[in-house]
Amino acid sequence: MAYRIDEAYATADPIESVVAVPTTLADLDTAPGTVVTGVDKVWGPGEFIFARANGSIRTYGLCVFTPVWDATNLTYTQNATEVPNTANLGRALGVPQCGALTAGQYGWFMLRGITPINGTASVAADTAFGITAAGQVGAIANGKQVLNSRIVTAATQTVAKTGNGISGDTKIYVPNLDGWFIGGYLSGTGVGASTIITAMNPIGSNGAEVTVSVANSAAIAGTVTCTYNNATIYYNVARIYQPFAQGQIT
Repeated sequence: MAYRIDEAYATADPIESVVAVPTTLADLDTAPGTVVTGVDKVWGPGEFIFARANGSIRTYGLCVFTPVWDATNLTYTQNATEVPNTANLGRALGVPQCGALTAGQYGWFMLRGITPINGTASVAADTAFGITAAGQVGAIANGKQVLNSRIVTAATQTVAKTGNGISGDTKIYVPNLDGWFIGGYLSGTGVGASTIITAMNPIGSNGAEVTVSVANSAAIAGTVTCTYNNATIYYNVARIYQPFAQGQIT
Protein backbone atom coordinates (compact mmCIF):
# COMPACT_ATOMS: atom_id res chain seq x y z
CA MET A 1 0.00 0.00 0.00
CA ALA A 2 1.54 3.29 -1.13
CA TYR A 3 -0.93 6.13 -1.56
CA ARG A 4 0.13 9.14 -3.64
CA ILE A 5 -1.41 12.39 -2.39
CA ASP A 6 -2.94 14.81 -4.89
CA GLU A 7 -0.48 17.39 -6.23
CA ALA A 8 -2.16 20.26 -4.35
CA TYR A 9 -0.85 18.73 -1.09
CA ALA A 10 2.46 17.38 -2.42
CA THR A 11 4.38 18.81 0.58
CA ALA A 12 2.13 17.10 3.16
CA ASP A 13 3.39 14.23 5.30
CA PRO A 14 3.13 10.87 3.44
CA ILE A 15 -0.05 8.89 4.07
CA GLU A 16 1.90 5.98 5.64
CA SER A 17 3.99 8.16 7.99
CA VAL A 18 3.77 8.40 11.78
CA VAL A 19 4.44 12.03 12.74
CA ALA A 20 6.26 12.49 16.06
CA VAL A 21 4.70 14.44 18.94
CA PRO A 22 5.33 18.12 18.06
CA THR A 23 6.58 20.72 20.54
CA THR A 24 4.05 23.16 19.05
CA LEU A 25 1.55 22.89 16.23
CA ALA A 26 3.82 25.19 14.20
CA ASP A 27 6.30 22.29 14.01
CA LEU A 28 3.86 20.24 11.93
CA ASP A 29 4.19 20.24 8.14
CA THR A 30 0.47 19.46 7.84
CA ALA A 31 -2.28 21.33 9.68
CA PRO A 32 -4.47 19.13 11.93
CA GLY A 33 -7.83 18.54 10.27
CA THR A 34 -6.43 18.76 6.74
CA VAL A 35 -8.36 16.50 4.37
CA VAL A 36 -6.68 15.19 1.22
CA THR A 37 -7.38 12.65 -1.48
CA GLY A 38 -4.90 10.15 -2.85
CA VAL A 39 -4.68 7.02 -4.93
CA ASP A 40 -2.95 3.64 -4.82
CA LYS A 41 -2.84 1.49 -7.93
CA VAL A 42 -4.21 -1.56 -6.06
CA TRP A 43 -6.35 -0.13 -3.25
CA GLY A 44 -7.75 2.67 -5.43
CA PRO A 45 -8.74 6.23 -4.44
CA GLY A 46 -9.03 7.36 -0.84
CA GLU A 47 -9.88 10.37 1.32
CA PHE A 48 -7.87 11.02 4.50
CA ILE A 49 -7.86 13.39 7.49
CA PHE A 50 -4.72 14.40 9.44
CA ALA A 51 -5.44 13.89 13.13
CA ARG A 52 -3.84 13.43 16.55
CA ALA A 53 -3.82 10.18 18.53
CA ASN A 54 -5.51 10.86 21.86
CA GLY A 55 -4.16 7.60 23.31
CA SER A 56 -2.70 4.35 22.01
CA ILE A 57 -4.16 3.25 18.67
CA ARG A 58 -3.45 -0.21 17.26
CA THR A 59 -2.54 -0.84 13.62
CA TYR A 60 -5.63 -0.15 11.50
CA GLY A 61 -7.69 0.28 14.67
CA LEU A 62 -11.16 1.75 14.10
CA CYS A 63 -11.33 5.25 15.62
CA VAL A 64 -13.74 8.03 16.55
CA PHE A 65 -12.89 11.74 16.19
CA THR A 66 -13.40 14.43 18.82
CA PRO A 67 -12.43 18.04 17.99
CA VAL A 68 -11.16 19.75 21.19
CA TRP A 69 -10.54 23.49 21.57
CA ASP A 70 -6.84 24.30 22.07
CA ALA A 71 -6.76 27.60 23.97
CA THR A 72 -2.98 27.97 23.50
CA ASN A 73 -2.94 27.62 19.72
CA LEU A 74 -6.49 28.97 19.26
CA THR A 75 -7.59 26.06 17.13
CA TYR A 76 -9.47 22.78 17.33
CA THR A 77 -7.25 19.75 17.89
CA GLN A 78 -8.52 16.80 15.85
CA ASN A 79 -8.30 13.99 18.42
CA ALA A 80 -8.65 10.34 17.38
CA THR A 81 -9.41 7.58 19.88
CA GLU A 82 -10.11 3.89 19.39
CA VAL A 83 -13.87 3.41 19.10
CA PRO A 84 -15.34 2.04 22.35
CA ASN A 85 -17.22 -1.25 22.32
CA THR A 86 -20.49 0.56 22.99
CA ALA A 87 -23.85 0.35 21.25
CA ASN A 88 -25.69 3.28 19.65
CA LEU A 89 -22.71 5.66 19.49
CA GLY A 90 -23.75 7.57 16.38
CA ARG A 91 -20.12 8.77 15.89
CA ALA A 92 -18.02 9.43 12.79
CA LEU A 93 -15.26 6.85 12.25
CA GLY A 94 -11.92 6.52 10.49
CA VAL A 95 -9.00 4.11 10.12
CA PRO A 96 -5.29 5.07 10.56
CA GLN A 97 -3.03 4.24 7.62
CA CYS A 98 0.38 4.47 9.30
CA GLY A 99 0.65 1.58 11.73
CA ALA A 100 0.24 1.86 15.50
CA LEU A 101 0.16 5.30 17.16
CA THR A 102 0.87 6.49 20.70
CA ALA A 103 -0.67 9.50 22.45
CA GLY A 104 0.27 12.82 20.86
CA GLN A 105 1.52 11.42 17.56
CA TYR A 106 -0.17 12.40 14.30
CA GLY A 107 -1.15 10.41 11.24
CA TRP A 108 -3.59 10.11 8.36
CA PHE A 109 -6.95 8.40 8.92
CA MET A 110 -8.99 7.07 6.00
CA LEU A 111 -12.54 8.40 5.66
CA ARG A 112 -13.35 6.95 2.22
CA GLY A 113 -11.77 4.08 0.33
CA ILE A 114 -10.65 0.49 0.76
CA THR A 115 -8.64 -0.34 3.88
CA PRO A 116 -7.77 -3.17 6.25
CA ILE A 117 -9.47 -2.83 9.65
CA ASN A 118 -8.24 -4.50 12.83
CA GLY A 119 -10.64 -7.24 13.87
CA THR A 120 -11.36 -10.01 16.34
CA ALA A 121 -12.52 -12.48 13.67
CA SER A 122 -12.63 -12.96 9.93
CA VAL A 123 -15.78 -11.61 8.26
CA ALA A 124 -17.02 -12.92 4.91
CA ALA A 125 -16.78 -10.73 1.81
CA ASP A 126 -19.86 -8.68 0.85
CA THR A 127 -20.99 -8.66 4.47
CA ALA A 128 -21.84 -5.85 6.89
CA PHE A 129 -19.82 -5.76 10.12
CA GLY A 130 -19.82 -4.22 13.58
CA ILE A 131 -17.76 -3.16 16.58
CA THR A 132 -16.71 -6.17 18.68
CA ALA A 133 -13.99 -4.69 20.93
CA ALA A 134 -12.32 -1.32 21.46
CA GLY A 135 -10.82 -0.37 18.10
CA GLN A 136 -11.78 -3.69 16.51
CA VAL A 137 -14.52 -5.13 14.33
CA GLY A 138 -16.19 -8.44 13.55
CA ALA A 139 -19.74 -9.72 13.29
CA ILE A 140 -22.64 -7.31 13.85
CA ALA A 141 -24.26 -6.99 17.27
CA ASN A 142 -27.34 -4.91 18.08
CA GLY A 143 -26.55 -1.18 17.88
CA LYS A 144 -22.92 -1.73 16.83
CA GLN A 145 -23.02 -1.85 13.03
CA VAL A 146 -20.42 0.23 11.17
CA LEU A 147 -22.63 1.98 8.65
CA ASN A 148 -21.66 3.11 5.12
CA SER A 149 -19.19 0.20 5.08
CA ARG A 150 -18.94 -3.37 3.86
CA ILE A 151 -16.29 -6.08 3.91
CA VAL A 152 -14.76 -6.69 0.46
CA THR A 153 -12.05 -9.23 1.40
CA ALA A 154 -12.08 -11.56 4.40
CA ALA A 155 -9.06 -11.79 6.70
CA THR A 156 -8.34 -15.28 5.30
CA GLN A 157 -6.67 -13.58 2.31
CA THR A 158 -3.05 -14.43 1.39
CA VAL A 159 -0.81 -12.67 -1.17
CA ALA A 160 2.45 -14.34 -2.21
CA LYS A 161 5.50 -12.76 -3.90
CA THR A 162 9.01 -13.74 -4.84
CA GLY A 163 11.28 -12.32 -2.15
CA ASN A 164 14.99 -11.89 -1.52
CA GLY A 165 16.81 -11.12 1.71
CA ILE A 166 20.03 -11.57 3.67
CA SER A 167 20.19 -13.73 6.79
CA GLY A 168 20.07 -11.57 9.93
CA ASP A 169 18.76 -8.52 8.07
CA THR A 170 15.38 -6.86 8.70
CA LYS A 171 14.75 -6.10 5.01
CA ILE A 172 13.02 -8.21 2.40
CA TYR A 173 13.01 -7.17 -1.27
CA VAL A 174 10.03 -7.93 -3.49
CA PRO A 175 8.94 -6.92 -7.02
CA ASN A 176 6.09 -4.73 -5.76
CA LEU A 177 3.91 -3.97 -2.73
CA ASP A 178 0.60 -4.95 -4.32
CA GLY A 179 -1.77 -6.47 -1.75
CA TRP A 180 0.69 -6.05 1.18
CA PHE A 181 0.32 -3.54 4.02
CA ILE A 182 1.92 -2.48 7.29
CA GLY A 183 0.92 -5.04 9.93
CA GLY A 184 0.60 -7.94 7.47
CA TYR A 185 1.99 -11.30 8.66
CA LEU A 186 4.83 -12.78 6.59
CA SER A 187 5.99 -16.36 6.22
CA GLY A 188 8.35 -18.34 3.99
CA THR A 189 11.74 -20.00 3.98
CA GLY A 190 14.19 -17.71 5.79
CA VAL A 191 11.47 -15.39 7.15
CA GLY A 192 11.70 -14.94 10.93
CA ALA A 193 8.98 -16.46 13.13
CA SER A 194 5.92 -14.25 13.74
CA THR A 195 7.25 -11.58 11.38
CA ILE A 196 5.08 -8.57 10.57
CA ILE A 197 5.58 -5.75 8.08
CA THR A 198 6.61 -2.54 9.87
CA ALA A 199 7.39 -0.31 6.87
CA MET A 200 7.28 -0.42 3.08
CA ASN A 201 9.26 1.61 0.56
CA PRO A 202 8.81 1.51 -3.23
CA ILE A 203 12.19 1.76 -4.98
CA GLY A 204 11.01 2.41 -8.51
CA SER A 205 11.78 -0.06 -11.28
CA ASN A 206 13.92 -2.06 -8.84
CA GLY A 207 10.87 -3.23 -6.88
CA ALA A 208 10.22 -2.52 -3.21
CA GLU A 209 11.90 -2.76 0.18
CA VAL A 210 9.91 -4.16 3.11
CA THR A 211 11.06 -3.67 6.70
CA VAL A 212 10.10 -6.50 9.07
CA SER A 213 9.79 -6.88 12.83
CA VAL A 214 12.00 -9.99 13.12
CA ALA A 215 15.39 -10.49 11.48
CA ASN A 216 15.54 -13.03 8.67
CA SER A 217 16.43 -16.46 10.08
CA ALA A 218 18.22 -17.43 6.85
CA ALA A 219 18.81 -16.12 3.35
CA ILE A 220 15.55 -15.57 1.47
CA ALA A 221 15.31 -16.53 -2.20
CA GLY A 222 11.80 -17.73 -2.89
CA THR A 223 8.14 -17.29 -2.06
CA VAL A 224 7.18 -14.93 0.77
CA THR A 225 3.49 -14.91 1.72
CA CYS A 226 1.55 -12.14 3.43
CA THR A 227 -1.41 -13.44 5.44
CA TYR A 228 -4.11 -11.06 6.66
CA ASN A 229 -4.44 -12.69 10.10
CA ASN A 230 -2.39 -14.50 12.75
CA ALA A 231 -5.38 -16.32 14.33
CA THR A 232 -5.63 -13.54 16.95
CA ILE A 233 -5.73 -10.31 14.95
CA TYR A 234 -7.76 -10.31 11.73
CA TYR A 235 -7.34 -7.62 9.08
CA ASN A 236 -10.58 -7.71 7.16
CA VAL A 237 -10.53 -5.36 4.17
CA ALA A 238 -13.51 -3.03 4.01
CA ARG A 239 -14.92 -0.45 1.62
CA ILE A 240 -15.75 2.57 3.79
CA TYR A 241 -17.49 5.78 2.77
CA GLN A 242 -17.35 8.30 5.63
CA PRO A 243 -18.44 5.54 8.02
CA PHE A 244 -20.17 6.04 11.33
CA ALA A 245 -21.21 3.90 14.27
CA GLN A 246 -24.90 3.02 14.43
CA GLY A 247 -26.94 5.59 16.34
CA GLN A 248 -29.84 5.39 18.76
CA ILE A 249 -32.44 2.69 18.25
CA THR A 250 -35.93 3.49 19.52
